[in-house]
Amino acid sequence: MEKGVKLKTFKIGIIGYGGFGAFLHQGWKQLPQVQVTAIAEEDASKLKGLDGVKITSNWRDLLQDPDIDLIAIVTPPSTHETMAIACMEAGKHVFIEKPLTLTVQSAQKIMEVRDQTGMAVSTDFIMRFNPLIRELRRLTQEGVFGKLRRVDVENYAQDEQLPLDHWFWEPERSGGILIEHGIHFFDIVHFLSPSKVLTVNGLHHMRNPRQEDQVLANVVYEGGLIATHYHSFARPGFFETTKIKLAYDLADLELHGWIPLWADVKMLVNAQTKKAISSSSFFEVFDSTPVDRAADESRPSGWGLADGGEFPRRHIKSGGLEYQVEEVLTGKFNTGRSKEEVYTSCVQDSLLDVLQKMDNPAHLLTAPLEAGLASLEVAIRATEFNHRL
Repeated sequence: MEKGVKLKTFKIGIIGYGGFGAFLHQGWKQLPQVQVTAIAEEDASKLKGLDGVKITSNWRDLLQDPDIDLIAIVTPPSTHETMAIACMEAGKHVFIEKPLTLTVQSAQKIMEVRDQTGMAVSTDFIMRFNPLIRELRRLTQEGVFGKLRRVDVENYAQDEQLPLDHWFWEPERSGGILIEHGIHFFDIVHFLSPSKVLTVNGLHHMRNPRQEDQVLANVVYEGGLIATHYHSFARPGFFETTKIKLAYDLADLELHGWIPLWADVKMLVNAQTKKAISSSSFFEVFDSTPVDRAADESRPSGWGLADGGEFPRRHIKSGGLEYQVEEVLTGKFNTGRSKEEVYTSCVQDSLLDVLQKMDNPAHLLTAPLEAGLASLEVAIRATEFNHRL
């Protein structure tokens, strides 16, 4: 930036100051062009040490503040529709915590008001700003891994901070685990490999009449991708972990952490795809073996083709597609950063994306409301299927 050029400051209001609302504030206030000027929290008396920030217990006060450019809605999902529409009609741009809302009809209404008012509105799909996810998306789109065939999400979370009376356990406020929490992971699949949803089903477990603590969703996409999402809020924090397995025609990847920071990879490459993977600043090669000498235990020694020949090693088929490969690589994708660093950069970049839209209406949002609706539809279908059982 040239000397003497003043950076435009965007003033932000936050509705809801629980754990994530406070995290957004801490991340956003580090941005030089952002100033969090007001916070609405029902129990405003608990907010301490927020110098220079207006505090109110009535979220509608933020709508009347002429200084506020954008309002972040960080409240239970059941409140999102009313708040988002009121904000847009008051001339405020909006950042909506996931899920977008609880019903398809409510989401569509929010989108209609967005179109009518011309406000910039985004949903909180921070995974789309994770540098590891973005790199895997790039390589997926370039065909480096071949076609994505299978996604398996295993997510174990603790419920020690979710007492029986917490709104998380109230479907009419949260939507349930698949809508309130699992929607992040539906969106990862859609971000990596967008395809039409064909079939959705699932399973669930009720710990008691109030607490649905384990859920599973299966999603079949056009083209043959099958994704399974398992989420548990039932184990001690010591076992809290998330693994996302991605099975492509030419690669197996396993991502670690609900904010994925690194991934193990084994893949088949040729000269072109090896060059592409090696150019990634996130990738480290552990081992490279010519495919002719690589171990393949899919057939016992001496097993040949019906005509007495042997299986070709450099010319392979997967899912009806043919590939030429030369080597087997093992390695690791690694952001080289801590969870806090990546998480903070994700929430910062998600806000900057909306600010860019505010400055330039032609800018295409990374996490538009359409993405929020697409994943919400899957989450709702899985939840409704489970509750019919």
